Amino acid sequence: MAFLPRGRVAKWDREKIDTLGTPELRQLMANAERLGEPEIAAMCKEILVARPRGMPTVRKARAKRTGPAVIDMK
Repeated sequence: MAFLPRGRVAKWDREKIDTLGTPELRQLMANAERLGEPEIAAMCKEILVARPRGMPTVRKARAKRTGPAVIDMK
């Protein structure tokens, strides 16, 4: 049984991934996860965690307003 070569995935090594900017690195990680390439996704995550602003913070959900805003006009 013949196995297919890994193709484009084999082109990504740590040095090449490290040269990408943070937005491109996030996109590569999302694509790797979507395409089922855990090695590439893990390398991307490792590099992002090491960067100062690599991983975005999770924002808290805003509380919904229950009624109209009351304005005191004194």
